[in-house]
Amino acid sequence: MHTKKPNKSERRKDTHLDGSTGAQADGHDIGDRRNLLNVATQETRFEIIQNIVGHPEQLPSLKELDYFIPDTRKSTIRNHLDKLEDAGIVTPVKLPEEERSRDLPRVFYGLTRNGRDVLEEAGLLRAERSLQETTVQTKLTDEVVQYMNAPRPDWDPARPLEADQDK
Repeated sequence: MHTKKPNKSERRKDTHLDGSTGAQADGHDIGDRRNLLNVATQETRFEIIQNIVGHPEQLPSLKELDYFIPDTRKSTIRNHLDKLEDAGIVTPVKLPEEERSRDLPRVFYGLTRNGRDVLEEAGLLRAERSLQETTVQTKLTDEVVQYMNAPRPDWDPARPLEADQDK
């Protein structure tokens, strides 16, 4: 006797350690996490994430991302930032009006709390400190140094290099 294979909606749902069933565990939908990781691990987008995490303040400007990703056009970086933003992994963080300067960046890009959590759960932020140290040791143009030294807004999910040194 041949039994019909159950379709996706008929398949048994697993019970997780926290008592939840189905695709829900630890407050995150597994399908959502998988989709976020698919978005984040596309080659160019992952390079952007690595540069965000590697920035000493974890809030680079588009100009800084463009400098550290030389083989990719600025418009392409911008498009990938939009996709990361749409997925809720990265968000633009604006410098308050009163702190802005004419020749310095006003918008920076940082990981969202959810983006950071998903990437940490997947083990994709293990090289965080090494990436920051590498960025600090990179030879920079005067313009990029000016951008790197520009004031940054406070951004809670960021983990700047100096924070580790205070411990």
